[in-house]
Amino acid sequence: MGSGFSNGVAINLERSNPLYYADECVSGTVQLSVIEEKLKTHEIYIRLVGEIGYTTTRSVSDGRGQTTTHTEYHHIPFYTLKIDFAQLSAGQEQLVYNQGQYSWPFQFSLSGSLPPSINLPQSYPHVRFYLQVVIGRAWYRPNTRETRYITIFPRVNLVQNPRCLTTTLFGTQNRKEISLKGTLNKIGIVPGEVLMLTLELYNPRRVRIQCIDLLLFESFQIACNSRELIVFEVTLPNIIERSDEYIQEVLPVNIPSVLLPPSCDFQNGLRSVPRVHLRYFMKFAVKVQGMFTNFHVDVPVIVGTECIASPLVSSQFNQQMIADYDPPPPYSSVVQQNVK
Repeated sequence: MGSGFSNGVAINLERSNPLYYADECVSGTVQLSVIEEKLKTHEIYIRLVGEIGYTTTRSVSDGRGQTTTHTEYHHIPFYTLKIDFAQLSAGQEQLVYNQGQYSWPFQFSLSGSLPPSINLPQSYPHVRFYLQVVIGRAWYRPNTRETRYITIFPRVNLVQNPRCLTTTLFGTQNRKEISLKGTLNKIGIVPGEVLMLTLELYNPRRVRIQCIDLLLFESFQIACNSRELIVFEVTLPNIIERSDEYIQEVLPVNIPSVLLPPSCDFQNGLRSVPRVHLRYFMKFAVKVQGMFTNFHVDVPVIVGTECIASPLVSSQFNQQMIADYDPPPPYSSVVQQNVK
């Protein structure tokens, strides 16, 4: 399997970047090079498959008190489209292609309610999409298959969810009475943009604060498998080796221009198809001098694919935001009083 030639079959896409949004079309051409003297088949088709993959383990006893653990791999298709290129006609026993070059165009219109591609196609757990050409052979000969993976994201415009553009407050406190209060100008993010972060630290004992690390995590659960990946990590400037009683900093946070699947909670209503839940959160990890003094706070964020509004929608949205604006709550209400 692969994206190049294999047994004389190639899948060529119309675009060089195999990233598609769920309201677009996947189109291209299948090329067949008949290398043998003749190719005999009963069908040729291409299909687009969306598949959820995960693993389970089970213990197997050998009857002598020894047990081994086996990993089982599960592949659950939840979305399939098919285009036939060649089929047998009534009374026809086989299709014969002589040596030469053959090609067929194809186009699939994607559903608007697909989950995003998650994780690498060969890693588990995953949500993956692929195109596959099948050349059907006689029952005693294996079919020829050529597979090409593509990336599909649902289109998530943060402007359509006003909550994504609202300010969020967070806070926590450690056993040394160091209180952290923070404000993000919005909880919805798009790769490549800049967030504005305001941090306030109250340090009555003037303990040395070594640094504050900011990490963005991608966390997903597919069936019974879960994973957490660090998208990026940065040490915030201007808060390094400081012991001020009060610190306030306004900092830009640059979200890397990397390919991030948007936040989602996918359930297609069928019990046989596992749930896919993908979320993101920012972790502010405060490193403090001393034993057992480090602390952190997690802030959920929503990742979208775009943040675009027409002038009319933008004007209406801004007016609504102004009308609905409430002043932020007092500091005491956002600082968690639990001792870390």
